[in-house]
Amino acid sequence: MEIFTIIFTGITLLLSIGGAACAVILPILILGGLGYFLYKRNQKSTAYRQSAQNWLSTTGTILMSSVQSRRSSSSGGYSDYPVIVYQYQVNGQSYQSQRLKAGEQFFNVNVSWQAQETINKYPIGKEVTVYYDPNNPAESALER
Repeated sequence: MEIFTIIFTGITLLLSIGGAACAVILPILILGGLGYFLYKRNQKSTAYRQSAQNWLSTTGTILMSSVQSRRSSSSGGYSDYPVIVYQYQVNGQSYQSQRLKAGEQFFNVNVSWQAQETINKYPIGKEVTVYYDPNNPAESALER
């Protein structure tokens, strides 16, 4: 939230300075804010992946494996992404998840051509190793 406060303060300052300065500095503020946001998301993702190295493992089963298309809000085109649903048990409790890689909920870039490769790796019915957080077994991933 702090980045939006900084940007808002910067915009307010620019509007008081004038149009020429605004035309130069406003794009810098916007791009800087976007860069900062992406940097922080990447930091969270990296920290989460590092903590996942200490997760325990169990056996799970792939329930669903498919390629789905999603419309891109920026380009208006479609991109393919893999959807893998798996089930696993910890201490007699059953869980389901779709997370492939630890940390991807914070920062993930899907490449369409990799979607088919991913679902080929995880066909329906396949037994897989599932890594889970021992403090919160609902948090899991197929890859660390």
